[in-house]
Amino acid sequence: MMSKTYHLKFPTLDAAQIAAPFVTETLGNAIPECSLSGLTVLISKEGDISVNLFFPSVSDLKNFEKNHGGFIDTMKKTFLFRSTGFEGVCIFNFEGNSEDAA
Repeated sequence: MMSKTYHLKFPTLDAAQIAAPFVTETLGNAIPECSLSGLTVLISKEGDISVNLFFPSVSDLKNFEKNHGGFIDTMKKTFLFRSTGFEGVCIFNFEGNSEDAA
């Protein structure tokens, strides 16, 4: 499984909260088109947004980058933030359910 991670650092929590709906809507719309197998968006009290996207194959990741990879540049036209990110191979991923916790 391939992964793409973005870390967006906003000046305040308020700014991150305003930007978060754009992130979730934009990336949520990419789910069916790019065969995403997972998407996690987290927001911290310090004003950071962390995005993890998971893809079944390299070609699906490349398709995402081609069709939706410019969402950071689009956001920079409206929001003030710094961004970093990387691509990687998922070496461990666990998602339990409430039955597993019991």
